[in-house]
Formats: sequence, structure tokens, C-alpha cells
Amino acid sequence: MTRLGPVYTLAAGAAIVVALGTFSATTSPTTQNVNAQDEVAAPAAPEVIVTTAEATPTPEVTKTAKPTPVKADYAGRVQGNGGLIAISIRNGKAVGYFCDGKIEAWLKGKAADGKVTLSGPHNASLIAQIGAGRAGGDLEFGGKEWSFKAPTVKKPSGLYRASAIVRGAKVRAGWIYLDDGSRVGLTLVDDKPADVAIPEPGQNATVNGVEVDPQDVDEFIGGL
Repeated sequence: MTRLGPVYTLAAGAAIVVALGTFSATTSPTTQNVNAQDEVAAPAAPEVIVTTAEATPTPEVTKTAKPTPVKADYAGRVQGNGGLIAISIRNGKAVGYFCDGKIEAWLKGKAADGKVTLSGPHNASLIAQIGAGRAGGDLEFGGKEWSFKAPTVKKPSGLYRASAIVRGAKVRAGWIYLDDGSRVGLTLVDDKPADVAIPEPGQNATVNGVEVDPQDVDEFIGGL
């Protein structure tokens, strides 16, 4: 009888080893290498865009200047005083003269934006609104205040002034003429009132026997 037992035994053992190896290969977990580049990145936080609303600029308020005449002459009465007032404007410059026959005040300043602002010696001041063919406002002089209204006037009405040296004495005079024929003036000789008659419009005054030529505003405003 042939002995095959050991051979079968070895063959059976080999088959079992092979079977176990195959089972191990199929049941072992698969190892996977993943590179950092291949990782799924977490979603980035959304970008926050901050917008700053620009402040709307406040529109500038444009002030319209009130009309001011280049050349004008006003003359009228001072309320509560009995005197006369005259104001003349030439290219933004303005002069004024107040007189009641006993006292006087020469003032100067400017005219702009529909208003005249004048000042003079002894704290004299005048502020007037101009328009609609007249000037109206307030006059302060000698610690007193008066109001006035003065319409526009044409030559020979208006304001006149004289400055001269007569027989070695300093002469200064001022005259105001209204359209209705009213007039007032004062002549000073060495700063003292003198008895000098008010001349007719366009005529000379006589001071100590010497004729003195009155000048209109266009002739004296530049030197006042």
C-alpha cells in the first residue's frame, strides 16, 4: 500500500497558509497618503466692505449785495433839530455835512451794500440806508441823536464847501441847498463862527471883503 498521508498533510497545510494570507490582504485597511495641497480648504470668511458715505456739502448762502449808486447827492431835514443834512456819494466814498446855522459837523466814510456809514470829529457818526431815491437814518453829534430823511437832489441844490486863506486867516465854510429854496450854512474864520451871508447857488461868498469860491462835491471830496 502506498503512503500518501504526509504529502497530503503538507499540501493541506500549504493551502491553509495561502488562504490565510489572502484573507489578511483583503481585510487590512487601505492606507492613503494625502498631501497638504490636496486638503479641502475651509471656506474663507466673507470680505467685509465698509463704505463711508461722503457728507453732502452745505450749499453756501450767496448774499446779494444791495445796489449802491456810483454817484448820488441827498439833502433833507434833521428831525427834531431844525438843521439840514447833506450826503454825497462818489465811487464808494461818501461825505456828509450837518448844519443848523450855529453848529456843524463834517463826516466822511463809505457807501456800500445800500448803506452809508460816516464818522467825524467829536464822536460824530451817521448811518443811513439808501434806496428808492432817498437816504434815511440816524445822526449822532454832541451827545445827541436825531433821525433824518433826505431825498436825492440835483444842482444847484446839494452840498458845497469852501477852504481859503483870507488876510492871513483860515476860512472854512459849508452850505446846504434844498430844492424848495431852503438853505443853511456856517463860515468859520480861524475856527470861530463869522457873520457871513449865505451866497446864492453858484455865486461866491464874501469873507472880510474877499470873495471865496464855493466848491461842489466833485471838487473837494478827494481832499476831505
